[in-house]
Amino acid sequence: MKIRIGLLTLLATATIVLFTAGQIQGQSVRSATWQTSVDDSQPGVVTLGLRDKWGTMRRFTATFVVTLGRKTYRGTMSAVEDEWAYIDFPSQFRGGTPSSGSYKVVFSVKGVVVGRDRFRYRR
Repeated sequence: MKIRIGLLTLLATATIVLFTAGQIQGQSVRSATWQTSVDDSQPGVVTLGLRDKWGTMRRFTATFVVTLGRKTYRGTMSAVEDEWAYIDFPSQFRGGTPSSGSYKVVFSVKGVVVGRDRFRYRR
């Protein structure tokens, strides 16, 4: 009985330590405070950005998925600490040449959606 209780206590402690270590090392996307940025003021380019406001993740790779109807464009950019991960649409995206219109963008990190926005692309 004492061995079983000791083993359960050890497992519970190990689980808490591993979870806490993941939080400290910046492994939790959901615990970060995310900021997004969209600058569509210039014709022919839209600058999109994502930032971990407090640097919780230490380092992250952002995925940007831009859509217009059924047409999808994808891009990725990395950043460290609280720096912005900026990417220019369409030059740094895969998916071909876009047409003018109102696009939707989804910002994600490690498969977790951390933001959504819209922008107007003009050629």
